[in-house]
Amino acid sequence: MASAANANVNAVRETMDVLLEISRLLNTGLDMESLSICVRLCEQGINPEALSAVIKELRKASESLKKTVTEIGEGGTKPAEKKWLLPAFYIRLLRTAQTENENRSLQFGTY
Repeated sequence: MASAANANVNAVRETMDVLLEISRLLNTGLDMESLSICVRLCEQGINPEALSAVIKELRKASESLKKTVTEIGEGGTKPAEKKWLLPAFYIRLLRTAQTENENRSLQFGTY
């Protein structure tokens, strides 16, 4: 039994290494931890395209936030009309996942 468990762990590790190499070749910018989280989310039924869109939006928000922090540090001020709606990204991801799961459940009759 221990050898079967070791074989499974090695297979998972090898799969993640291959996925990480593909990720690097595609210049996704994901590290092993981020990639692992994405894989787990997809395994849980999150729509990969929605996940990709959320990651892109989070990166844009992060860059914008970094720029704003830099401007503030240089004596500038953050425009009042800029609002940070980062939680909205998470809400959108969860709603998309919920919709996908509901559609899948209806398709396979598990409701």
